[in-house]
Amino acid sequence: MNLTNKIALVTGANGGLGLAIVKALLENNIEKVYCGVRDLKNTQNLEKLSDKISLIQLDLSDHTMLENNLASVENIDLLINNAGVNSGKTIFEDCYADFTINVQGTLKITQLLSDKINNGGAIVNITSILALCNLPVMGLYSASKSALHSLTQAIRAHMNSKGITVLEVLPGPIDTKMTPDESMPKASPESIADEIIMALQTDQTEIYPDEFAKMIKEGLTHDPKSVTDQFAQSLR
Repeated sequence: MNLTNKIALVTGANGGLGLAIVKALLENNIEKVYCGVRDLKNTQNLEKLSDKISLIQLDLSDHTMLENNLASVENIDLLINNAGVNSGKTIFEDCYADFTINVQGTLKITQLLSDKINNGGAIVNITSILALCNLPVMGLYSASKSALHSLTQAIRAHMNSKGITVLEVLPGPIDTKMTPDESMPKASPESIADEIIMALQTDQTEIYPDEFAKMIKEGLTHDPKSVTDQFAQSLR
């Protein structure tokens, strides 16, 4: 996809990765970016970037809001489902935010916008390398990303007949507020955003955009038990 003169919608646009994606799109001559944010307060970091930006309030836990606020979007070329949460909870803790936002919210936005994506356009879903192997210390987040991984495969099958590419991005830890306490090396949001742009330009459908993600993918390919055993130690 050539991003010049295209229209994009990015969810979670004022977060670390979301903001980096918006900046990368602007650097690649995007015509307009709908920036979805949960709260319209404190969006100066977005508004000052460019007059190509249009703010839109999108709380992924509020499906009525999504229906109402996305109704004004006529058509787009690119949907980037970036918004997400990480509760950091294990499967035995009482928390539903990961599934409410990462799965149900992302699916709802995709359902509402699927018919508004121009032929030759693209959908980008940000999942996680943890979609392929659960890290039990944050088991609910991992499971929600695994569900989104499965949904992405289904979305790709549906969109294929419409000429719309579906790209899944499976990163490792990113240096954002979602992973403040991770001791492992973290990729910068800017480097992940650059990998996403490159993947879009070359019509890829799945990328592992950082060294940690590549390492885990390699391990799952050749010695999956070693990876699952290593991740299980996170509970100790």
